[in-house]
Amino acid sequence: MGFSQFAAAVLVSYIGLPVGVFLASMTKEELPTARKYFPLLQKLAIITIAAFALDYFAAGVATRTASYIVLLFLLLFHLAVPLYYAAFGFLAFAVSAIPEALLVISSLVFLFGMLTGSASFPERLKKGDALQAARELLARNALYPAAAMVTYFISVYV
Repeated sequence: MGFSQFAAAVLVSYIGLPVGVFLASMTKEELPTARKYFPLLQKLAIITIAAFALDYFAAGVATRTASYIVLLFLLLFHLAVPLYYAAFGFLAFAVSAIPEALLVISSLVFLFGMLTGSASFPERLKKGDALQAARELLARNALYPAAAMVTYFISVYV
């Protein structure tokens, strides 16, 4: 896979964050109810991403079981979202050999970003501050494209 295709997949999936902020800004009246479900949906998205990644790597039953146990253990500790995004960046590179796998993982990361963007939407927002909130969210989670691109360049030039 060429760099332009890989970079496009990573950057388009990264746009899920501002899309989530935008959707939350359009549906402010629904946010108090939805905020209860965002953490659970984020965890389900992470587990789904892990399941597709393990399927791509054709992991055996023992490896899958151990991976799910470790993942569930990590989910109990409420790791910071930027750490998950860093892992997603490395994962995007790891599956980039097969375009279909990269498409699936990138789509799931986009959905995770929409959930994260909606969940992190400020409760009290002045008019016009949604763009600033989206910028801050993108900056906080910049490990995703950085990890993916750095890993790609290391693999090409080393």
